[in-house]
Amino acid sequence: MKIKLPLIGLFFILSIFSNAQISPNDANALMGLPTATNLAEINAILNPKIGSVVFNIANEEIYRYTGLTNGWQTTTDDQLDSEVNLAIPIDVDEAGEVSPTNETTVQEVINAIAPITSAAARVFYPPSIEVPVATNGTFNLNLYTQYTAQFSSPTATSPSAPAIPVYAATDLYYYVTYADPLVFNTATMSIDANGVLTYTVIGQPLTFNSLINVVFVVK
Repeated sequence: MKIKLPLIGLFFILSIFSNAQISPNDANALMGLPTATNLAEINAILNPKIGSVVFNIANEEIYRYTGLTNGWQTTTDDQLDSEVNLAIPIDVDEAGEVSPTNETTVQEVINAIAPITSAAARVFYPPSIEVPVATNGTFNLNLYTQYTAQFSSPTATSPSAPAIPVYAATDLYYYVTYADPLVFNTATMSIDANGVLTYTVIGQPLTFNSLINVVFVVK
């Protein structure tokens, strides 16, 4: 008897290790979940225990039974933006709210900050443009072609700098935010949909410079 016990113990240990090793073709050694063809078949299961799990072949999801109130629920955690909480809630748009509140999830942050970043990225100033005002009268100036001419052919660039992207004429809104009222008739100044500015000079500037500010906004 003293000789057999160590041998039996050794055999038992070897059996454990040998069973833990699964060969590539030994599918029978793998454990699996009970399967159902679809959700209707899962819901038809009688008296399931809380915590029971079933694999739904129809949508390849694992369902767990949570009780009479919620029934069968999927066990996947897809980490939707609405489910990912911030480590520290923060108000990212306090200036744009009537009643500032802290955002607590990634989804809330995206919804709050998207209008701010989107609006800021859409507004830009065109390059400096010379506007002739030496003679009184009504003139046209194509703001769009002035913009594309300078953006397409910069005087200098940094190493490996790509071409500056430009928008189509109809991709932009055009604005004159200020024009010197002593030089221009601001009441009749206009811009068409293609960026052509029509302006009337009513007097020459007292100095060599006069102000006219133009803003482009991406539609």
